[in-house]
Amino acid sequence: MVAGTGERTAEGTAGAQTRAGLRVVSWNIRDLLGDPLAVHRVLRALEPDVACLQEVPRRPGSRWQASTLARATGLLYVAGGRDSGGTALLVSLRTEVGRARAVRLPVGGRTTRTRGAVVAEVGLPGTGRVAVASVHLSLDADERLRHCAAVVDLLGRTGRPPVVCGDLNERPDGPAWRAWGDDVRDPAPGAPPTFPAKGPRSRLDAVLVGSGVEVLGYGDGGVDPADVRAASDHVPVVAVLGLPVRG
Repeated sequence: MVAGTGERTAEGTAGAQTRAGLRVVSWNIRDLLGDPLAVHRVLRALEPDVACLQEVPRRPGSRWQASTLARATGLLYVAGGRDSGGTALLVSLRTEVGRARAVRLPVGGRTTRTRGAVVAEVGLPGTGRVAVASVHLSLDADERLRHCAAVVDLLGRTGRPPVVCGDLNERPDGPAWRAWGDDVRDPAPGAPPTFPAKGPRSRLDAVLVGSGVEVLGYGDGGVDPADVRAASDHVPVVAVLGLPVRG
């Protein structure tokens, strides 16, 4: 059973002797068109170990912009921006990062928004690692499924348990939620809607997890709703993942 919306759950839950909590955030930051200081406040308040972001800057200079955002929020830039069509992955100082890859995914039409993913192997000191993907799926249903298949291939190459974070641009009854493999599940089917932030009606954003990944908490992080609305049109999603402790 996972914790309710807004609850901050980490080590200290049952099984804490053998598991450590990795705090993963997924958030569409709307191309930083909102209040940038509100974006900073929300990310700082969420205290992520891994921040999977969508709609980050994706023009020339995007890596510098993503790095600047990381520094402003006490995080480290790993990968993403223009290289991944507008997704990015940032981590806390305590997070250990293995292989990381940013990829662009093909889209139809010269004026279609770029799409892509960042896939990275992450963990905490003394724990096993998971393969986390930050994704922002297409508005086109067929293209969404093609992009899912490409990311599934990237995750499979790592040999790590998969964690898919992102704006799926589809409600939970859609096929893109089930396209990540038979062992990847939605850990919180009753979670509330995430879009639009000013009056959420649709659950488009999620953290999905593979078998062997325990979810200790799931929610919106409990941050100031006014800051969320000022920062973006999406509500962030926070999942605390139980990682096995080595030794």
